[in-house]
Amino acid sequence: MNNLLLIILTFFAAVSFSPQKVSANNPFSPAIVVDGEIITHYQITQRARLLQVLNVPGNPKSVARTQLIEDSLKRSAAAELSIVITEAELQAGIEEFAARANLNAVRFVKELAKLGIDRTAFEQFIKTSLLWRYVVQAKFGARSRVTDEQLQRAVQSAGDGSNVRVLLSEIILPLLPGQEEQTLETAEAIKNLTGFDAFSKAAKRYSAAPSRDMGGRVTWQDLNSLPAVLKPLIFGLAPGEVTEPLRVPNAVALFQLRAIEETGYAFSSSGTIDYLTYEFEQSDLDTMQHLKTKIVHCDDLYAEAERSPTHVLLRKSTPVKNIQTELAEMLSLLDRHEKYFFSKGGKSILVMLCARTDMASQTSQNLDAIRTGLRNKRLESFAAGYLENLRQDARIIKK
Repeated sequence: MNNLLLIILTFFAAVSFSPQKVSANNPFSPAIVVDGEIITHYQITQRARLLQVLNVPGNPKSVARTQLIEDSLKRSAAAELSIVITEAELQAGIEEFAARANLNAVRFVKELAKLGIDRTAFEQFIKTSLLWRYVVQAKFGARSRVTDEQLQRAVQSAGDGSNVRVLLSEIILPLLPGQEEQTLETAEAIKNLTGFDAFSKAAKRYSAAPSRDMGGRVTWQDLNSLPAVLKPLIFGLAPGEVTEPLRVPNAVALFQLRAIEETGYAFSSSGTIDYLTYEFEQSDLDTMQHLKTKIVHCDDLYAEAERSPTHVLLRKSTPVKNIQTELAEMLSLLDRHEKYFFSKGGKSILVMLCARTDMASQTSQNLDAIRTGLRNKRLESFAAGYLENLRQDARIIKK
């Protein structure tokens, strides 16, 4: 027996759930209608009781109403994608939830029943959560992927005092009465634009922000200073890519990433770096052009060196602390397989980063946890924006 849980349940049974009038006439009468789906006063009371048991902050009735509206929208989104939950999946979800209180599903449901919370209300709560999880994965799973470079940037930013800043362009589309559908169609078209010029032209044509005269361009922004809902979306972009349309009060916002860089960088003294240098005559412009346009991977340089005996290829994997300061600073600016050229003593020298393991202080489990955390934050932001879009498009009647 879980004494702590029983104490909590007993407390709420005695204090919170004394009989009271749910509705002046009928507890099963409509309280809210969402796109034709009825939410009754009874459902609100049931959810409010469950929220109190779960110690969810806020006014239980108010939070229950909000959640049930969102649940209706989530189920509709799942239906559009033909997503369903099997009995086995539902049972597994209930077992997982009950385990948080160190109880099995049967015992947990019985304890809820003692408080007047019926099984159907609890199952609906779990089922909708599972449906929404699958909806978000289906719509945004591919876009939530965290690359090695993004993982590296996150670890360094958190661990060595470096900071990430981004250069953005913005388009703010006002949502005017009667023009909402047209505005959303415009936003979808802008989302698919490619290239900085195309986005800039769209900003001048459509944006209501002061930056429209500059093609939507804004100055450098610290990534950490961006709104919480926007930060994961920007973090997942490559230069030139555009965010999903983001609902803001009375408007829709889209952002294009123009550049990203680290500031205040303190090069890690732990781990190793796998890199190479390729040296050739400074006057050999054909080789320079070939290296710039044809070499995309460190291993490509081996064949190049075989064809050119006078060229010098040197590849090393060495601790960061053993790398010459000037070279270490060059490597700190590079992502994997990125190139940097410089001249010295009549020679042109290519520096190429092959692999970076300066996350060595982190265990593989820690790195997996960081990657998962970044991915989940990105999914949460996508989900929040999508849910807000569903809410804006829905017809919600509160009785």
